[in-house]
Amino acid sequence: MKIYKVEEILKHLEYCIRYKESFSHIRFGDGGIKFIHSMLYNDLDQLNTIVKKEGLPRHNLVEIFELWGKYARRADYIDSPEVYYNGEFWPRIKKPGKPINKDTDDKMKQWTELYSSSEFDNENYCNPESNCLMILNRPGRRNIFDVMKNRKVCCITAKPEIKTIFPELDIIKIVGQWENQYVNSFKEVINIIKATARNYDFWLIAAGELGRIYSGLIKEYGGRCIDIGFVIEYWLTGYIHPRFHLFVNSSLNNKYELKLTDEGKKYDRYI
Repeated sequence: MKIYKVEEILKHLEYCIRYKESFSHIRFGDGGIKFIHSMLYNDLDQLNTIVKKEGLPRHNLVEIFELWGKYARRADYIDSPEVYYNGEFWPRIKKPGKPINKDTDDKMKQWTELYSSSEFDNENYCNPESNCLMILNRPGRRNIFDVMKNRKVCCITAKPEIKTIFPELDIIKIVGQWENQYVNSFKEVINIIKATARNYDFWLIAAGELGRIYSGLIKEYGGRCIDIGFVIEYWLTGYIHPRFHLFVNSSLNNKYELKLTDEGKKYDRYI
């Protein structure tokens, strides 16, 4: 199987911007894996936590799940946890010296079965961490800032203050985790996307589990999007999750970029 590199994905995005073709980059991550597993195996305890945290509609979970499958099949890239196990990327840890929860690890190792059972029939895979890899400062390599330059970009996020850092961004504000996003934001965002998907060169999506649907809909309506996820928090606070501490740190040239540590550089050719 092929895991597409960040440069390949960004080059493809720029091609689609230039020729006004639709494009979507969707990352499910370990949160998505847990949701898929809980839906397939009726794990109600896990499902209840996800529903409350992500503001998913309890009465519409099957519809949400089916939309995930639909938009995963149509996406230009979806993520694969395989990178954590094939030796071509750093391992998925909780923090230096501490592995991730065994239950989470076991579920992630089942990803092919879970994707197949969910009809995620798409083999254009990307790294689950491709969002943070897109802000790496690597000599001679393009990153998301190069693509954003002089382009019209809209961001869907619960952190509208990001506009104080990047005033050129248009912002669609959603409520945050534990604030019932489906009831308080979802329908409004869907209507905006349907009306404006093609108005932007591309979109940045930082919207949790419902964000996968926003991404799919943007492509469906002729737009282009990148799932940027927690990068928004890094831009605002400089916070780097402990699981990355061995592998990346803030760039000295631009505090909104990351750079590889010596340990991280061991994987540079696969990124």
